[in-house]
Amino acid sequence: MGRGERIEYKGAIYHVIQRGNNREYIFHNEIWKGYLIKIIKEMKARYNFKFFGYVIMDNHYHLIIQTLDIPISKIMHGINSRYGKYYNHNTKRIGPVFQNRYKGIIVEDERYLLGLLKYIHLNPVKAKMCSSIDQYKWSSDVFYRRNIKSLVDIDEVLDIMSVNRIEAIRKYIDFMDDEREDNNFSTEMFENAIAIGSSNFKGKLIMENDSKIMALDEILKEVCPTEEEYNLIKNASRKRYLTEYKISYIKKAREYNYSYSEIGNYIGISDAAVINLADK
Repeated sequence: MGRGERIEYKGAIYHVIQRGNNREYIFHNEIWKGYLIKIIKEMKARYNFKFFGYVIMDNHYHLIIQTLDIPISKIMHGINSRYGKYYNHNTKRIGPVFQNRYKGIIVEDERYLLGLLKYIHLNPVKAKMCSSIDQYKWSSDVFYRRNIKSLVDIDEVLDIMSVNRIEAIRKYIDFMDDEREDNNFSTEMFENAIAIGSSNFKGKLIMENDSKIMALDEILKEVCPTEEEYNLIKNASRKRYLTEYKISYIKKAREYNYSYSEIGNYIGISDAAVINLADK
């Protein structure tokens, strides 16, 4: 089940994901990535949020943010609008830099931060940009390994592992460098879920926000011009003229954080087909 409107409350922890428009490269070299870090540092000073981790890839980024007095929507508007202006100015282009709105997935509490950190730190390894987490420059991993207390708020995670900082760092490094369970840190768990946390926490979110949730059936009806198209798509018709309605259905469903498998199963197409249509 997906989420429509952004869930915001003081102290909420978010896994934020923002992709380039049409999944284009928006961080062309180290200067561009460094500028995003500069913006985040300035926004953190202005809006006073906790910053637990990040990774900056070539066409998207991940952040882990805990809000205090300022809502996540305002923080992300500040970050994305600044970078968007910088990008368009330097590429002599106009138009949106980022693909749709950012995705902000609620994290139940600090207990789930370590697993989430490993998931985002593994991004460049899975993309074959490096062979191990510690080799990638543009992530928060170095702050934890070297006990650097500046941009990233490392204390919450390390203190959970041990009150002895040297021991905590050793445990952190062992966890990040252990490759035996890397495949368990999946997109489905950390990007396509309604929340990152326990089943009880996820169920509570669904109950509290039930009035804001659109079912897949409702989404399909909304994007189809007539009942005929609705029935054809629901029954897995492959008529070519239906493609535009399928694309609208997929994009709308993704806004509600439905997974690719949930979206595809409802209209009888594969996860790969859903992803392919979502990119058009």
